[in-house]
Amino acid sequence: MQLFGHSNSKKDSHLLAEPTQEFVVGRISGFSVGIFSERNALIDEIRAILFLYNVLTIEVIPLTLPELTENAAWNKFDIIIFDIEDEDDAEKLSEMVNRCFPIQATTILVGRHDSILFCELLLKKGIHFILEHKQLDKIPTILHTRSITPPGSSKRVGSIVTFLACKGGIGTSSLAVHTIKNISKLTNYPILYIQGASTSPNADFLFEQPIPADGSFTKIDDSLQVKIEKNATAWKYDDLNSGQFNITVIDQNMGLSSSFLHLDDIIELSNMIFVVINRDPYSIRVAKKILEEAERSIAKNTELLNKRFLICLNENVPFDKKSSLQDIDIEDFLGRKVDFIRKFIPHAEKFEKAFTSAEINKISASVIGRHQNLPTKKRRRLFFSSKHKV
Repeated sequence: MQLFGHSNSKKDSHLLAEPTQEFVVGRISGFSVGIFSERNALIDEIRAILFLYNVLTIEVIPLTLPELTENAAWNKFDIIIFDIEDEDDAEKLSEMVNRCFPIQATTILVGRHDSILFCELLLKKGIHFILEHKQLDKIPTILHTRSITPPGSSKRVGSIVTFLACKGGIGTSSLAVHTIKNISKLTNYPILYIQGASTSPNADFLFEQPIPADGSFTKIDDSLQVKIEKNATAWKYDDLNSGQFNITVIDQNMGLSSSFLHLDDIIELSNMIFVVINRDPYSIRVAKKILEEAERSIAKNTELLNKRFLICLNENVPFDKKSSLQDIDIEDFLGRKVDFIRKFIPHAEKFEKAFTSAEINKISASVIGRHQNLPTKKRRRLFFSSKHKV
């Protein structure tokens, strides 16, 4: 039996021609594979194919999609095969994979949703999708591709979370950093924070350590790195496809008219966008413009339909009930609800500990999907039930 065909040319031709099954077996037999499914028939089919190629280090984890959480035990797998059954939301599946599985693991989703567009959307994120029963024989091909990928690299594209300030000086960077600090306490997977060139470069103050403004990466701890974007490379994120980080957080200021030139690219790049406002009417008008531009972009490109836009009201100054805009006024103008409100932090001591606040807990939960203290059945309903429209 041959998976990739056979060549009758000279002995070194396998370097150029498609390899034989024997060549594939020699490269992939050492992989450790995790199969996440509760369906015994599907598990048996996958295991039979892997055994045929001498992939014998296989562990079955009987978990369904709503039950999946990050676990250090998943780090041992080179290959993760996950049964998604009928799930058809590519954007949220991508978020789930990056939230729960190490970025270095090659991830194969197996399900019943027969759609070329769905498959292509996942593949753009470096995630493979195959139809159950019909395409399981593609697994060895995917494993072979992994075997010839340079060590330490990954085809997976991590989740991109973008914080867009609607005005300078309203505390967007501190909100983003507090969210990152909160998330980094809940996950061991690598996170990158990019402070954009359109913002004030205060990452050194927020992380309380020197951070060079030369575009280099600064290690904050074992799972968190920080980069201050240079003007020369502003809004350029081609290198985010390197497969180094499960989550990348980008922080930019949309209060500058020039920033809107890059809005379409940011929407396409990001899985989730936080539109950050305060009670200043100018910031709310900018937020309205962002939402309107996003609607136009989505109307032109249906691939963007599942992007999540969340409004965060960050009170960087004390709330004056007599003169400031009320929540209902803001929501009426925007034509949608405000998703999160962070109250003014009056003291430096409280500011330092703000990443542990209930408000930040809620924001980080929206990023990594953790609903604490909920019974399993309710978690199952929540996992993919929430639809955030522009």
